[in-house]
Amino acid sequence: MKNNNFPNVDQRAIDSQLRANWFRTILGLVSLAALGAATFALLGLNITIASVILGLFTVVLPLFSWYNSAKLVKRLMKCEAPNSLNPDHRRLVRLVKEIYPKTGLSKMPDVLVSPVPMPNAFATGRSPSNSFIACTEGLFAVDLTDEELKAVLAHELAHVKSRDVAITSLTATMGSLFAILLAGGMPWIFSAAFVSSKDGLLVDKLSDKVKKGKKNFAAPAVGFAGFFFTLLVFAVVSFFTKFVTFFVSRSRESAADALAAQWTGNPCALATALQKINDWVNRNRLLLQLKIMMGGLAPMLFFGLHEDEDHDPKTVSGKISRWWREIGENHPPIPTRIKELEAMAGASCPTMDDIKKQRTAALNRLFRNGRRVNDE
Repeated sequence: MKNNNFPNVDQRAIDSQLRANWFRTILGLVSLAALGAATFALLGLNITIASVILGLFTVVLPLFSWYNSAKLVKRLMKCEAPNSLNPDHRRLVRLVKEIYPKTGLSKMPDVLVSPVPMPNAFATGRSPSNSFIACTEGLFAVDLTDEELKAVLAHELAHVKSRDVAITSLTATMGSLFAILLAGGMPWIFSAAFVSSKDGLLVDKLSDKVKKGKKNFAAPAVGFAGFFFTLLVFAVVSFFTKFVTFFVSRSRESAADALAAQWTGNPCALATALQKINDWVNRNRLLLQLKIMMGGLAPMLFFGLHEDEDHDPKTVSGKISRWWREIGENHPPIPTRIKELEAMAGASCPTMDDIKKQRTAALNRLFRNGRRVNDE
């Protein structure tokens, strides 16, 4: 079903994408809450000095970071107000003002610029009224059209509209709470699994066999087994919480893409912007050392700093390697994002090869026109 206001947009596909991503977000949060409740029911609340200190760092700190996110990110990224004498900065402000009325936000977020040379954009703030969106100076180095840059900015405004900073902070806090509950219950897990009892648990039976065969080795063997078992439980559960956190983050990115496509009425503009930025990154790999500096901002960035494909995606090992890398990313893979945007557009979007051909054709026309003027 086409949107009457934007004939190039399939509104049904956009609505479906928004519903699917809100479902994924809620599913992730409920999964963390259910796992935390189950852990609390099984292990209880073990309050120790260590758990209190851990709680202060892993719960209070994320909440503090969320509440002061605008100030912290502004300082970290050295964000400043746009320079009215800079044509790129004037263009940035103009495009935000053009797209802002379509967002339904009661107040337009502040627009800032970061001196970072890596092309990217981000949004942060504890609420829509206390938020700002920013782009890096590097984004101006990418040959983005007005429509493409507007789509990138709409994506960031979508994060503000959906309160995605609060959602990601909540996810991180829930994961931290669960980790504290699990850490407090580790001695209980060790005791229940490796101390002999009348129930005769599997690990108990194994430890009994060890005791019968080698009495002197029994205690160390059980101790080492208990340590590694406990470590394994903690590692598996920690991986699950990290997986859910990234799962929620990717759902918010896809939802922001959908809203940007709806507001701009041009899903392919966002698709070509992604490809151009990715092409720039691939041609400037040395600047990827900035990934270390911007890693903490990954959930708020427009463009995820994906690594190159190291394996053939057609092989089984290549598919496994790609899947493993993707589940550890804050952003969906670019091909996935483009595929979703094409579904919203109801047609295929230009590829990077198409964009390069258009650039070559434009340069050839410019060259021919220049020669014609000189001949005259």
